[in-house]
Amino acid sequence: MTDPGRRSGFREDVQGLRALAVGVVLLAHAGLQRFAGGFVGVDVFFVISGFLIIGLLFGEVQKSGRVSILGFYARRARRILPAATLVLLVVAAGSALLLPFVRGLEVLKDTVWAAFFGANLRFASVETDYFAADEPPSIVQHYWSLSVEEQFYLVIPLLIAAVAYLLHRRNAGGGAPALRGALALVLGAVVVGSFAWSLYATAANPTAAYFSTTARAWELAAGGLLAVLLWGRQIRASRWLADGLAGAGLLLVGWATLTYSAATRFPGWAALVPVVGALLLLAAGATTGGERSLLGRVLSCRPARLMGDWSFSLYLWHFPVFRFAAAEWGPLDRAQLVAALVVTFVLSAATYYGVEQPFRRGVRWRRPGWAIVLYPVSLSVVVAAALGGRAAIQHQLDALDANPPITLGDYGRGQLDTDPAVALVEASVRASEEGRAVPGNLAPALASVRDSIAPLGSCDYRTGTTQLCPLGDAEADRSIVLLGDSHARAWGPALTTIGQQRGYAVYQLVLSGCPANQATRADPESGGTWSACSDFNDWAVTQVEQLQPDLVVVANNAYLRGSYRREQLAGLSEELAQLTAAAPRVALLGNTPELSRAPGTCLSTRDVDLGDCLLTAGGDQQRLQRRFGAIARAAGAQYVDALDWFCVDARCPSVIGSTVPMRDTGHVTVPYAEQLAEPLAERLRLVAADRARAAG
Repeated sequence: MTDPGRRSGFREDVQGLRALAVGVVLLAHAGLQRFAGGFVGVDVFFVISGFLIIGLLFGEVQKSGRVSILGFYARRARRILPAATLVLLVVAAGSALLLPFVRGLEVLKDTVWAAFFGANLRFASVETDYFAADEPPSIVQHYWSLSVEEQFYLVIPLLIAAVAYLLHRRNAGGGAPALRGALALVLGAVVVGSFAWSLYATAANPTAAYFSTTARAWELAAGGLLAVLLWGRQIRASRWLADGLAGAGLLLVGWATLTYSAATRFPGWAALVPVVGALLLLAAGATTGGERSLLGRVLSCRPARLMGDWSFSLYLWHFPVFRFAAAEWGPLDRAQLVAALVVTFVLSAATYYGVEQPFRRGVRWRRPGWAIVLYPVSLSVVVAAALGGRAAIQHQLDALDANPPITLGDYGRGQLDTDPAVALVEASVRASEEGRAVPGNLAPALASVRDSIAPLGSCDYRTGTTQLCPLGDAEADRSIVLLGDSHARAWGPALTTIGQQRGYAVYQLVLSGCPANQATRADPESGGTWSACSDFNDWAVTQVEQLQPDLVVVANNAYLRGSYRREQLAGLSEELAQLTAAAPRVALLGNTPELSRAPGTCLSTRDVDLGDCLLTAGGDQQRLQRRFGAIARAAGAQYVDALDWFCVDARCPSVIGSTVPMRDTGHVTVPYAEQLAEPLAERLRLVAADRARAAG
């Protein structure tokens, strides 16, 4: 371990800092609300990593005048890949064997992204995907930080090598001072530029910024800058001053741990607190009084050093252990949490001594050529494990194919509703109550139920486009306009099918998270005023006025949180008033149920039957939707209650016939929306209108 400021070249207190960092991360991920801000331990890790790795590179340049890029990546391979690959292989096997099939398939994808050090890109995409908002975190989500580090270290050695080369070409005098000054300037520029970007990105999209290498690079570079400034220097300070610096640093890290939460806009300005805290702790240890200071001795004690030694394995293992335990037991009680922690420490110790140390210390792996081979080997075995896991899951799904679908013929027609669509729901509830087997050949297939999202083609208004894309019968002289949020989008396939069958051009003016409503909704990402949503709603009403459609259909989610719960009622009334003035007919399509669990996840759990997946509908959602219905009727619009296409007395089957009706807890699947095209046309009075038109 390269360590500026100590003649020994090794700083035991840094191991204690690693223990502190991984400790607060474990407390946060264990679900202890008092330590909800423990995610800042990752930021402490970033600073330590930059301090050590860039310090090592700086020392190498001072000694030899160059950076061995091959040697650097060989050291990273020995340090990172063996343990990281082992955990990914265990997660792949556990996901295929223990998790619901739908979730297991997603985790298998995640392991491949993690093996390529692209986990942060994957999770930035998933976490900002509106349709994945209710999904639990991936079992390898913590690999995002490892990906950030490796992406940073893909560039920084080349940058340092370039600086050393340019100094050599220019025959720059000054030796070490010149190199120190040049690198300090370059790293300072990285810190300033990355931090500025972090501020902007966090304000614009904090979820994406959280996983962003460009928004995090300043933390690693700040640690490296400190190492460069301290290298070879003995900072004279009493142990009291060292304790003061370390105490201030510990106070900052502790304050962030105890006061930050998932609601904190991070990284941005908030990341300064743990980063500065980590820098102060490192600087304190580099002083002449650092080793004699109280905190220096605490951080250097054997238990802290041991936990620091295990910190990488602890970080790798803790999250999978916690997530697998939660998948098996639900929220962990105290005994289960203690058991999970014991398993984590046992696995970490075994990995440190049985995997990390042999690869780092073994003579064979010290040869760069052998170490570099670890990269393709790691990728190959993880990809093979993911493919094998997927094949195992598909084999279990194929075993369902022989199970018959639910049909109206299974029950006497006199016992069911006269509406075939409603009758099939009733029959499916009865089949669930009887505990029948999950039917085979489901639509959509369980393996792809999460991907059953209504397509928008070129008119995905999240991109900022303002073009119009007629669907259905695009050449028809009649038209339907669909307005609303993601719930309206989910109904799009039904209206597109109606358009194709009945001769309507269908325009889907929908924006996920943005209901057709004149009340201003807060931006789900930034928390500020969502002007883009308000602008889109105004634009959509203008398009209705210009298109003069035969029918406008509105479908919105019922938002239950915050002040918007009340504001949306008046906003909906205003929206419908504008639409009824612009179009001859307006219909508000009552919401789909808010389910207690995603049907696909339940159905793909091992050894379940339909009775296990007979779900319940949220009462608050339905009560608010009834108020929507009253507002629609008062505005002169039609209200279409869709609940009986999904549930009977708030009991909602996860399979209706042979179709999975919901892709998650609140959005209709594409096949079921298409299946409801004819019943929806009936309720929208389009069938009667066509009959009258044909008769006239």
